[in-house]
Amino acid sequence: MKATLFTVLAFGGFLATSIASPVAVETSVEKRQDIDAIETSLETLFTQIQEQTGKINATLTPVADAAPEEDAVAAADEIAPQLEAIADLLDKSATIAKRAILEGRYVKEDIFKTVSIILYELLGTVKFILIKLGLGPVLFSLVPLILALVKTLKALDKVVTGLLIAVKFIADELLTAVGLGLLGLL
Repeated sequence: MKATLFTVLAFGGFLATSIASPVAVETSVEKRQDIDAIETSLETLFTQIQEQTGKINATLTPVADAAPEEDAVAAADEIAPQLEAIADLLDKSATIAKRAILEGRYVKEDIFKTVSIILYELLGTVKFILIKLGLGPVLFSLVPLILALVKTLKALDKVVTGLLIAVKFIADELLTAVGLGLLGLL
């Protein structure tokens, strides 16, 4: 009787283990798909940001460096929708990243690389804007963009541990460029 009881319990344990195993495999597949979804959304984000920065560059190219205030204000008004669009894109990507927070720790060089490229794109555009227009005319348009960028980086750091450390120097350079512009306003 004891042997039958142990056999039933052993078979029940084997059955429970057999049923539970595919769930664990499915969970790891889902985690991998979340990483891939984040990576794909970042690549899409980069493409969309490039479109907006291309429009900004096309608008500002004919403007003289350190343009007179009237020209700078007019150009700032023209590029304000693109800066707002970039801030909106960054806000949406932060929401995607928050939804996809993963339990495990993953090191994804591709995500680091894509985020770095996005930051370099934004850094180049912000510096170009500051050279052409100065900070005064575009200050109120740049603040939401910088805040959205910070929010996105923090959300992505929760997904990919160490991301802020990896892109710290690029983000510092971007914030330094804006900070030096603020010093020029004094």
